Amino acid sequence: MPFWRQSSREGLQHEPIPRHLPFPSGPHAVGFQDVMTGGDPSTVGVFVRVYYPSALPSSDTVNQWHLWPVWADDDYLLGFVKFMQAMLARWPSWAPKAEYKYVDQMSYIAPVMHLGCTYVWKLLNGKVHCPILKNVAISAEKKWPVIVFSHGMGCSRFAYSQICADLASHGFVVAATEHREGSSCLSFHMEKGKKTLIPHLRVEEGQKEYLVRNQQLKHRVREVKDTLSLMIDLNNGANIKNVLTDEIYQTEIFKDCLDLSNPILTGHSFGGATSLLALQEDPRFKRGIVLDSWLFPLRDEVFQPQQPLVFINTESFMNKSNIARMKMFMTQPDLERRMFFIKGSVHQNHIDAPAIFQSNFIKKIIGMYSDTDPGLVLALNNKLMLHFIWSHLGLDTPQNIVDFLQSKNDVLVEANEKDESNLLDEECPNSKSLEFNKPEEKAC
Repeated sequence: MPFWRQSSREGLQHEPIPRHLPFPSGPHAVGFQDVMTGGDPSTVGVFVRVYYPSALPSSDTVNQWHLWPVWADDDYLLGFVKFMQAMLARWPSWAPKAEYKYVDQMSYIAPVMHLGCTYVWKLLNGKVHCPILKNVAISAEKKWPVIVFSHGMGCSRFAYSQICADLASHGFVVAATEHREGSSCLSFHMEKGKKTLIPHLRVEEGQKEYLVRNQQLKHRVREVKDTLSLMIDLNNGANIKNVLTDEIYQTEIFKDCLDLSNPILTGHSFGGATSLLALQEDPRFKRGIVLDSWLFPLRDEVFQPQQPLVFINTESFMNKSNIARMKMFMTQPDLERRMFFIKGSVHQNHIDAPAIFQSNFIKKIIGMYSDTDPGLVLALNNKLMLHFIWSHLGLDTPQNIVDFLQSKNDVLVEANEKDESNLLDEECPNSKSLEFNKPEEKAC
């Protein structure tokens, strides 16, 4: 049954299940907690949603639907609309304009788009929930590897819940940072027990975009490094004060439950640039996964992270300047690098919203329509991420995932880093034969 329709619970009670995003695909039901540490967010403190494998099987997710959070509350829905207003006021360099239909017409109504937007959202989509469970016990099966996730421009700690929850359901603790320097659609900090909103930061006329974005990048790098430090503290049982006063979270459940021997850093778009620079600055991160990276904020930075990297890209986000910058991380013969492209995909396929909006007309207006089904794009993305992580942890990838990836060579292509022209081709790059060997068979 499509996720956006209400259905009845199987069993005795027959209560309606809320509208929700697709369920994670792994064996664990996914728990979550939000953690915010105190202090001035411009210099200290982080805000994180932690997704983790719970002690419950995946089949219990539907039975515990009363623990599901709403995908976004009204403040954040308004923040998304105001972010769109900022885009229409001054089109950002990162956004492929061809993906957004009727931009000129939309710009006329942009100043009033926020009026009644939460009502319109709910009229179009209903009240959408994430099928993850608040505060449930973490699985004691073993210690779980840690992934830190950095979101893209105009997003938030929950905007990639399908990616983060899917990884968690397969046995990872995913700490999704909400950046609070103005690149999110909205955020907040707590001051004397009261919420102070942090709106999206517009780049105004007369400002040099690179300087603004590069300054934001440095702040974001500090936040993902501090997120890893927070996870270390939680694992050590440190007395972490969660300053969120309207929710009760039991952060002590993470004590001695995390495997921090090989932390992984990943991010989408602006989060991709954040991940690359943070990998350079913080060797505690042992692997990097870069999703459709927007590398403009790194334009004048010269560095080469030494950790293994995989780049997973959408077709529409390919352009000469971005791929030329990406190529600089691909051409070091002694460093392990892979780069994949998903045909028929668009930049916003990585976020949750394409699964929420059902009207193709609306998707075309807001840049979320893709020729390849968005569910398939995310399935490919998530399985590529899992394969890369398992390989580098010395674990076998389940054969069904290997078979799935190898069967999608009509959609999934791997760039050949030895052919320079291949990486600069604005059409779909020439593919290599897709190979997903077991770790022991993989050449280093």
